[in-house]
Amino acid sequence: MIIIIISPKYYSTVTAPPVGQEQDERTFNTVYIHKQLQNEFIQNGSKNFRFIPILFPGAKRCHVPAWLQNTNVYSWPRDRDDILRRLMRVEKYNPPPIGDLPTIVSIPI
Repeated sequence: MIIIIISPKYYSTVTAPPVGQEQDERTFNTVYIHKQLQNEFIQNGSKNFRFIPILFPGAKRCHVPAWLQNTNVYSWPRDRDDILRRLMRVEKYNPPPIGDLPTIVSIPI
């Protein structure tokens, strides 16, 4: 599992056009990791198997990168319990037990 913390600053960092030599090492690393995550997502057929995007206070849904828009996006601290369940791979609701198959009665016409 990979947690992606989304804030307005993160969004502006990963969506800004490359400026050349003005980027510091932290910005360069953030953009590089973002591109690696995006490449993995695309290689998986645009299916989210590992990413958990979390909106931190001040961030909105519009700050989520376009390639993560169709996945579950959590808000911190409101969705804390759901985030922990996802990390621990515990279902929120237990499925009902499977009962006996129904009996099908055929009546000729």
